[in-house]
Amino acid sequence: MAKRVILSVGTKRGLFLLESSRTRKSWKVSGPHLMGWSVPYAIMDTRSTPKLHVSATHYSFGSTTYSADIAGKKFTAAKQAPVYPQLNRKAAKFVKEWGLADPKHVWVITPGHASQKKVLFAGTSPAGLFRSEDSGATWEPVAGLNEHKTRKDWNPGAGGQALHSLQVDPEDPNRMYVAISAAGGFRTDDGGAKWKPINDAVAEYVGAPKDSKVGSCVHKLLIHPAGSGLLYQQNHVGVYRSEDRGDTWHRIDGGLPYDFGFGLAVHSTDPSACYVLPLRPEEYSFRATSGSLAVYRSSSKGWKKLTRGLPQKNAYISVLRQAMDADRLSPCGIYFGTASGSVFASSDDGATWQSAVDHLPPIYSVTAAVVE
Repeated sequence: MAKRVILSVGTKRGLFLLESSRTRKSWKVSGPHLMGWSVPYAIMDTRSTPKLHVSATHYSFGSTTYSADIAGKKFTAAKQAPVYPQLNRKAAKFVKEWGLADPKHVWVITPGHASQKKVLFAGTSPAGLFRSEDSGATWEPVAGLNEHKTRKDWNPGAGGQALHSLQVDPEDPNRMYVAISAAGGFRTDDGGAKWKPINDAVAEYVGAPKDSKVGSCVHKLLIHPAGSGLLYQQNHVGVYRSEDRGDTWHRIDGGLPYDFGFGLAVHSTDPSACYVLPLRPEEYSFRATSGSLAVYRSSSKGWKKLTRGLPQKNAYISVLRQAMDADRLSPCGIYFGTASGSVFASSDDGATWQSAVDHLPPIYSVTAAVVE
């Protein structure tokens, strides 16, 4: 069968699915799915039969996760969600011990290693890590991280204390990475029992405890599929690259108009290429582009500004941390959604862009999947 690309777009008012052929020149839009719910995050798990996993939040019913078929026609709520500690004794103990309110929502859902077909992980706000071994039907907290000895020094960023980035190493099912605002990055090499802070040489937030290994305000952290031990992160201050699984970091944002931003994506094959969308950081209430919209691609020679097909006048646009992704095709497809409801897509490594859809509700997340 021919390959298709599906974008899962989480918004303030439900989930939308965008589908295109291998060429990625035009997009068919379906939705809204889960009307009445906001959708902070959604992802298509393609390890076997494609399946949607969705984080959903309702002003009356709280937060939960859903699973659905590839077309989004039948949604099944989790029997025991990571954000319902009253239904989960271990989670309730964790929340009580750290004096946390009930988690507000799930920030991210990530499929486990390819060898663990039914395993999923979820990150919540306040920061917590949960694991499911039954494709999202039930969730249990991961004590090794949730009860980490540095937890007393974790402080919320401006957007709250959130575990928003969760990456499983494709080369090792026991190695994972997470990033928490504003605690920083952590890595496990033993399946989640022990976690090591990976924040050396990365900017700490103002007021972080002295000599602390935590305190870095990571906005997004990704593992690169093309290189062993290769990571990128968009920090509150700076863009960083690591070639040793996060043990050391090198700042690479020289040449960008701003070192601040949220969106981050990595190229499917080129290990030198990541994509960022810089935003003005001067005003907390602004955090948008400066009238023109541009994506920047890194290379061994520096940064290249990509604007062809993007609005260049009166474009004061915000892109949230989960709203940028890349597919695994060649040429690589790059996608991002805006807080003003547009999804932009490139099918040629970011050289040219088109609007895939406009006028959606504010977009919280965009993830891409290639399916048969």
